[in-house]
Amino acid sequence: MRITCERSYLAMALGVAGRAVSNRNTLPILSNVLLETEDDRLKLTATDLDTAIRCVIPAAVAENGAVAVPAGILNDVVSKLPDAPVTLEMQDGKVTVRCGKSDYMILSLPAEDFPVVPEVTEGTDITLPQATLKGMLRMTTFAASKEETRSLLMGVLFEARNNALTLVATDTHRLAWKRTQLGEEVGQPVTAIVPAKPLAELERVLKDTVDDTVHVRFGASQVQFETSDVTLVSRVLDGQFPNYEKVIPKGAERKITFERGDFLDAVRRVYIVARQNSEKAIVKTKGDLMEMTAESQEIGRAYEEVPIALDGGDITIAFNARYLMEVLNMLDTEQVSLELTGALNPGILKSQDADFLYVVMPMQV
Repeated sequence: MRITCERSYLAMALGVAGRAVSNRNTLPILSNVLLETEDDRLKLTATDLDTAIRCVIPAAVAENGAVAVPAGILNDVVSKLPDAPVTLEMQDGKVTVRCGKSDYMILSLPAEDFPVVPEVTEGTDITLPQATLKGMLRMTTFAASKEETRSLLMGVLFEARNNALTLVATDTHRLAWKRTQLGEEVGQPVTAIVPAKPLAELERVLKDTVDDTVHVRFGASQVQFETSDVTLVSRVLDGQFPNYEKVIPKGAERKITFERGDFLDAVRRVYIVARQNSEKAIVKTKGDLMEMTAESQEIGRAYEEVPIALDGGDITIAFNARYLMEVLNMLDTEQVSLELTGALNPGILKSQDADFLYVVMPMQV
């Protein structure tokens, strides 16, 4: 194999594909990235056996071939090379990297040792703008569980029915729900739980434009996300996702409306104390003011006031401050509302986006 490509393209592709490399894997080949030529393109593929990412970049191919190269080493070298064309040449179990006056030789492995990355060739297909899916992932994946003992909740539920796509994530303490309308109806209804980790990587590579699309194919045990230059294949988690519709309150006795920035600033400051006491912040309304407090034996006490518009009676309720902070950080609307029924009932945080809601469970006051 002998190819020449732009250093910036190669560095970008290594950064994207390299996100699928697992340093904890016991199989040495999985710490490598597979380089393959295809016409006038170079394909870079990495996998941890659960997730695979393939990135394609333009290249001048002088000699076709394929080889597996240590992903970390190659990325370190390429990222520090001068901004000039890079030539990669494979010979006698080694890959030579040349750029300007730089010349590196990296030991490689045969491409045949690299695991076969499956293609999802059959299933239910949907296509939507990259910016739309990127936004949906940003508004849901953060709420998925981080505890490996709850493996099913470490995923995001994808539901596609008729002409709507819904994403749901929960760790049982909070739940994020986001829906969007599709350009055409789905052939077959889809219910799939996709691990949040590869979705976070997907969010990073998706573009913020509505002109560029992403094609999603849901197979029996895998899902494939494909753009013009990146393909991500992930396994689908087995099991039954919790009935999230039962968790979402159907009504509320109070509605508190406030400026997102004001409330976020207050939560950030209160969190300095709250994190030392189970991250608990107590919220108390007094007419057109909201008082927020937190106490800790190690630090002391925090107190903040936020102007609000209250529809309903006053209430005192406690929430995990981090759960509030994370969702407020993610929203981009000016006004946010918090709908409440009682001090022991879950609250619903809504933005000006009618197709998004966030359910958060209360803590003991």
